[in-house]
Order: sequence, then C-alpha cells, then structure tokens
Amino acid sequence: MPTGQKIELKKLYYLDHFCELLEFVETYNAILLENRHFEFISQFRNLKLEDQCLFVRLANRKGRVFRLEQLRYEEIPGPEESIHRLKDAGFFRSPQTIDFEELLGCFPRQELAHLVTSSGIGKKGISSAKKRDLIGMILAELNFDQVIEHPVISETVVVDSIELEYLLFLYFGRLEESLGVFALRDLGIMRTRRGKKKFQARFGSRDIATAAFLYSKIRREIRQADQTGILELAGAVENWPVVDDAEVHTSRNKTLYRLGREIERIGLLETAVSVYEKADQFPATERAVRVSFQLGDRDVAERKLLGLIDSPSCDEELIFAEDFYERKFGERKVGKLTEVLRNARIMMLDESGRDYPEAAVISSLQRQGSEAWHVENFLWSNLFGVVFWDQLFDGEYAAFHSDFDRLPDGLNTDLFYTENREFIEGQLGRLGDDGWLTRQIAKVSKALETTPNCLVVTEPKLFQLLESFVKLAPVGSVEQVLREMAQNFKGNRSGFPDLIVFENGKVLFLEVKSEGDQIQRHQLARMEQLRRAGFSVEVARVQWSVDPDQIYVVVDVETTGGLSSWNRVTEIGAVKVRGGKVIDEWSSLINPGRKIPRKIVQLTGITDEMVASAPTFFEIADEFREFVGESVFVGHRVKFDFGFIREEYRRLEREFRAATFCTVVETRRYFPGLKSYGLANLCQEFDIPLATHHRALCDARATAQILLKINAKRREILSDSTAK
Repeated sequence: MPTGQKIELKKLYYLDHFCELLEFVETYNAILLENRHFEFISQFRNLKLEDQCLFVRLANRKGRVFRLEQLRYEEIPGPEESIHRLKDAGFFRSPQTIDFEELLGCFPRQELAHLVTSSGIGKKGISSAKKRDLIGMILAELNFDQVIEHPVISETVVVDSIELEYLLFLYFGRLEESLGVFALRDLGIMRTRRGKKKFQARFGSRDIATAAFLYSKIRREIRQADQTGILELAGAVENWPVVDDAEVHTSRNKTLYRLGREIERIGLLETAVSVYEKADQFPATERAVRVSFQLGDRDVAERKLLGLIDSPSCDEELIFAEDFYERKFGERKVGKLTEVLRNARIMMLDESGRDYPEAAVISSLQRQGSEAWHVENFLWSNLFGVVFWDQLFDGEYAAFHSDFDRLPDGLNTDLFYTENREFIEGQLGRLGDDGWLTRQIAKVSKALETTPNCLVVTEPKLFQLLESFVKLAPVGSVEQVLREMAQNFKGNRSGFPDLIVFENGKVLFLEVKSEGDQIQRHQLARMEQLRRAGFSVEVARVQWSVDPDQIYVVVDVETTGGLSSWNRVTEIGAVKVRGGKVIDEWSSLINPGRKIPRKIVQLTGITDEMVASAPTFFEIADEFREFVGESVFVGHRVKFDFGFIREEYRRLEREFRAATFCTVVETRRYFPGLKSYGLANLCQEFDIPLATHHRALCDARATAQILLKINAKRREILSDSTAK
C-alpha cells in the first residue's frame, strides 16, 4: 500500500467478515460441528440480505438484549420486519426471565429511576442512587412479569444463538464477543497469517471441543455469578466432563481453581477444599493444602504436601510444597522467598535511578567494566523462537487454527516436544556449530515480514545479543533450558531474571529487587532452573543512597478534577531541597482553558477569575522543566502529581521524565503505625505548618518538610546498619 493512502472498509464489511468466519469454520472445523451448527449456517445463508445484516450487527455488539429503538442502521431500512423474520427463524426471541438483569441494564439510569418510583418500590434516595443500585432494588422487589409490561420498558429483542457462540469459539479459541479484529486486519493495523494456508481443526474431536467450550463458559459464569450462582456451580462440579486431552485438562484445573477461590471468598472453606481436591495442577493444589491447614486438618495438609513433593506438577508447586512443609512441619521459620532475598547482595545506588532500578544497576555494572542487558523473558522467548522457527511456524506440526493465531498449537502442553522430538534435538545440536545461529537469525528475520507472532521481534540489537549469549554461555546449559521450554513452554516462558551480565568472558543472570519488592515464586523457579542447567544466577537488592548533594524537587499540583486524561492543572507549587535544606521555590497559577468545577473551587479556593489572566501550561513549560532539571521528583501520592505534569507535557507533544519519590509510601515504611498518612494528618503528627491546605505551594512546602524527616530516618538506619 502506498504511504499515506487511506484504507476504507467496505459498506457491509461486517457481513463479509462474518461470512468469512463461517466459511473458515465450515472448511477446517467440520469434524467439530453437529447437525445444528450446519443448520444454523444454512439458515443464515438463506436469510434476506437485510436480515443477515441486522443479525450480524447485533451479534457483533456487546450483550444479548437490545432495545428496538436503538436498531437504526442506514443499510437496514425496515428493522421491524427483519426482527419478525429473525424471530420466526429462531435467531431472535423475546426477553424471558433468565434475561431479567441484562434487560434492566439496557436502560439508562433515569428510566430505571422512573420504573422504581412508578412501581411504588420507594422514593427516598432514588435521585442519588446509582444505576446498579436501582437494578438491585428492582430485582429484589419486582419479578420479570411485573416489569416486562411496564410502559418504561419499551420493546426489546434477544439474540438467541448458542450455535453462534460455539462457532466463534472454534475460530478464536476463546469466548470472543466481537469481529473487530477482522476490521483491524483490513485497515492494516493488525497483521495476520493470510496467504499461509496451513490450518487445522482447533480440537482433535467434538468431545474435546465441547468440553473446552464448556470450561470457558463456566469461567465466564464464575466472573459474573453472585453467591447463589457460585454455590450452584459448585454443586454441578461432579457433572463436569473429563476428556483425554492435555489442554482441556489444564482448562478444567484452571476452572476448578477459580471456582474454589470464589467459594473461599464466601467463607465456605470445606466446600472450597472439596473443589480444589478435584484438581491435580498448581495453583489449585496449593490452595487445597493451605485451606486444609487453615481448617486445622494438619494431617491432611501434611499428606497432601508430601504427595506434591514426591510428584510435583511444576517447579512452582515443588517450591511451595517444600517451603510450606519446612515452615509448618519442620524447623525453618522463614520462608524460602524471604530467605533468598535476605541473602542477596546489596547494591547502593544513586537515588536518581529509583524509577528504573534495572537501568541503574546496568549503569553501575558498566562503570565497573561489565556489559549488561535488561532482558527478563525476551532473551529466552526470542532464542526459543529463532532456534525452533521452522517447526513452530512452517513445519509439518505447526498447527494454526485461524488467521489470527500468534502461536502454534501444542505449546500449552508437552505435545510440541513429543511430536517434534527428533527435529528439536537436531536444532539443539546445531547451537555449537560456527555460524549456524547467524544464518538462522537471517532466515527468521526475513520470515518475520510475513509471519506475525508473539515470540520473535525484529530488533537487530536483540539478535546481536542472542549471538553473543550463545558464544559465551555453556552450550549444554543453553540446550537444557531450551529443551525444558519445548517440553513445557507455558510453564517455563516467564519469570526469568531481569538482567544478563557479561563479565570476564562469562555469563551471569541477575534478578534486581528494589526497596519493598518481593521475589515471586515463579521467579525463584526460573532461577533454580537456570542454576540446574549450570548458569550463575544472583539476586541484587538495590538500596538508594541518601546523598547530601542529591537535589529533590517537591511538587504539588491543583487541578480541575481527579483524572489526568480529562482534567487540567490549575496551579503548581515546587520546592527544591538539597543537603537537608530548602534552597529554592517556584509556583504559578495555570490557566486550564476550561471552567473549574464548583466542588474544586470549594476545595482549593482557586476560581475562574484567579486563573483568567494566568499563563497557560505551554507558557510555563520550559521554565518548570528547567527548575526540575535532573532532580528527583517528590510528591505526596506522587503518581497523582507526576501523572498530571507528564500529561500536560504530552499534550504539547513533549516527554517529561524524572525519578519519583512518594512521601506517602516512604512515611508508611519509615514511620509505621500512624493513624493516617494523609498530608494534613502527617503535618499534625510532625508539627509541620499547613496554613492553606490544597494550595500548591503550601502543600509542597509541607511535603518538603516530611521529605526531610524521611531522609533523616533513612540516614539513621543506614548509619546503624553500617556500624553493625
């Protein structure tokens, strides 16, 4: 497409997309369809054009219940006639009791309020009640038959086709509510595998497909269900299908876990355990142990733990089981994750890097002569994609199920390795061959132009890193990790350490943890996996030094409202601090270019008249940026103040960056146990003046004094730890 050429969708693009989907499913998933699905497709094709359009229009919208007055489309001149024909054909129906709550949700708050008052439910508090509260009142006091005839509730229609939902599921592999991705494809926004026609049915049999569909629907029901619905789902667990398919087995385990968590929240712990016990995968197995122990069933919990230690389903499960067993039934009192963090090496770094600790560590290592990269999971996922590209995306077993798939089938289970073992071992054996990886990278780089995926990205520096890594790392170690990823990609694709470091011709993986960060179990699992393979792995705890020469700029902003994306700054106050003293101040009213809401005027005292002659943000942007300089940006709830400042610069198509420091977070850390950490309460606690609260400079001055107290406490703690 020529640069700058505008792409326009066809008039009935949505109908074309739907017909494309039907044809695809019918062609590649025929073995998964029942007679009723073929009948649905046939009936749809026999509909009049305008009826097809109306059905797809509604099927492509969120929800199932629609008001007839909203069904006005230029290409459908007589929707009433189409509705009657679609009802006769079974595509639409009238609302029923099961649609009651969704039916109410179709109407605006004002109409629901009128329904409540006119039905005699009550009048008190209706004017201020939210929509969800009004729906709750109606559901509690009225039944469906009373409401459906009420004049407030105008005519509605329900899209009634479970067949359609199943067809969408076969195409997308999940419960998809919209065909919008087709439009993104046609507009050139989303790349797909069009032209590569290696497609297979998404599931191996109809039983497997219907079971997978059922578990996806149950998880959706769990998200939407109230307490009664959750208990009904729990009572039906015994009837859930069990099929011989690894992906469906995993889906079943995931569903049992989510249901168990909801039952726990209700407080029915015994019922939750009975649900968890029907699963055999992590994390449901973990919850079964924890809840059993919580209920006082120590013997049951111990027996479960020993079973998990003897035969774990994954590394994370083993780490949990060994750790929990040692803490509850052994001698160790500190958790393994905490122990690893306590034993980590400490790096004292300049506070200006606190918003990006990984970059601060990289800079420190580079000053020491080492080469370091921030890689996390990208190194291994890209290397995996490059090494196994042929079989992942072009090989005999590269099973894709639609134009929009980004990963081949089998990576969620062990099928990829078992079905491609000879090829995988052959590729691993070539890693040590001179020049092989370079040639493979060149091949993959060219293929990326026509093969969108979520493994390999087009980045020359990354490809350079992959080559350097494979040259320096022990080949056998790289082979072992890639082999384990091939055997269980889903379980081994995330949690890898933040940095890779090249020093003295060797490779080191480094996990970076800043103040307050914790090691997650999946991160520990990846670290232990790398160590087993022969890699050096360390954890670095970053502590920010309190440098007397560090400059802080304490900022407070007043605004027209709470959301930076919609509202504007009306005043900025900034106080510069260095060496424990205030060394400069800056402040200005800002003309926001809009009216200031009354409630904001009452809060801040800043009126439209006060900002009428004030400069716009554009006019003070350079001056404020210069005042902040390379300082640490400090705020009381700094995300709010920094977010507004950053958004104002974004509107000017400029970037605003700074390391940030939150006095709310830090006072909680260094002064625990206070009743409140709001600015006014802290000022009262520390005897700090706050004469005109909610004016920017006053609040910035007060926050600066809180910062000084925090830094004094930090220096005291660092001094004590050094003395020890």
